[in-house]
Amino acid sequence: MAFAARLKELRKRKKVTQSELADHLGIDNTTVSKWEKGIYEPNIENIKKIADFFGVSTDSLLGRFQSTRKGFGRDHSKATKKYIDLQQLDTLPEDLSGELQPPVLFYHVLQLRDGTPVSISKSYIPHSLPLEELENILKGVKQNPTLSLYKTLESFGRKPISCEETMVIDRPSDEERELLEMPEDVPVARIVRKTFDASSKLVEYCQLTSRTDKYKFVYKFTL
Repeated sequence: MAFAARLKELRKRKKVTQSELADHLGIDNTTVSKWEKGIYEPNIENIKKIADFFGVSTDSLLGRFQSTRKGFGRDHSKATKKYIDLQQLDTLPEDLSGELQPPVLFYHVLQLRDGTPVSISKSYIPHSLPLEELENILKGVKQNPTLSLYKTLESFGRKPISCEETMVIDRPSDEERELLEMPEDVPVARIVRKTFDASSKLVEYCQLTSRTDKYKFVYKFTL
């Protein structure tokens, strides 16, 4: 849920007018109106004040989703996907050189949480898996937006159990900003994920482009 809709919902739930909220924050009531219309968002100081006023976390107020990096469907109970592309590739992008050998299955979806676009996922599945069968199954995401890639891999005896990730913060392209419905000043997290099965064999090489204003990344590890 976008900040504008979340603010309006909280205000109405507490039965507070825009003017009353503005008085509490020490600002003009037209500013609250502009926030709820999505014209712009408050600065960090006012975000903290609003969160305190309604008794919610700033993450909740901003509509951020916590990710424990288990996989999109496992992290989020209201996760869905929107189909973009699915095809076998005999030639790989230059940045995948040395990572995979063709042919691979390219699975490209937009990931949504509560209907809000949060990540663009580009998965490359190696030919050690039955690519034609996988392709036929994954076409089902067009009708079933909750279809799980990991459960599909598991059904072929290649259960994903571990992964390695690298992350870089970057500016989104115009196409990415449009797909993710992002404000212009929000960066993205570019994540490369390598997922392995119990035999430590690669089952997915994934490039994720995630909204940093909608995600709170949580990593846990043993020292």
